[in-house]
Amino acid sequence: MKLFYSPGACSLACHILLHEAGAKHDAVPVALKDGAQFKPDFLAINPKSKVPALARDDGSVLTEMPAISYWIAATYPQAGLMPKDAEGVTRALEWLNWMSGTVHNGGFTRIARAERFVGDPAHAAAAQEKAKADTAKYIDQMEERMQGRQYALGADYSFADPMLYVLCRWAPRAGKSLDALPALAAFNARMEARPAVQATLKAEGLT
Repeated sequence: MKLFYSPGACSLACHILLHEAGAKHDAVPVALKDGAQFKPDFLAINPKSKVPALARDDGSVLTEMPAISYWIAATYPQAGLMPKDAEGVTRALEWLNWMSGTVHNGGFTRIARAERFVGDPAHAAAAQEKAKADTAKYIDQMEERMQGRQYALGADYSFADPMLYVLCRWAPRAGKSLDALPALAAFNARMEARPAVQATLKAEGLT
């Protein structure tokens, strides 16, 4: 099994989950800044030109962070990543869809690639500032949701938590410091104490 990733990208969430599950895998970096995602070799793996992509042992390829996260939790039940009831699974998926579709793609991606979202390049700077404001609002919503919780679903760790951790790492890009976000700061520290997170950060060369 191979995970195609970029250090610190949303693929970090899936990479953490593979370590949590104890799943045997190879981690293959994709140099997004060099445009490797648009090269024929990677397009043959994922025509969407995005990470993560998980090439499974049966030869199939799974894409999209929420889908890969769910698959890992479902495939390695002994790791305790899957909530115990339908409500818990539903809430974990709710978190992941919001974090992926809104906070990541509707927020941080617009900050980093504002020019993709405007017709006139002259409007990119204003679009980026609007994206920062929107993303800061999303982070405040995350902080509010995490009040009184150890993890995204409450007391229990789940397959939703690694992506929440990734967004905590990205918060400064929206002008938000975890120093001013006590619930998220506590969650972030809790995540970084986990051996699987430490192993993944080391594997990706992150601090």
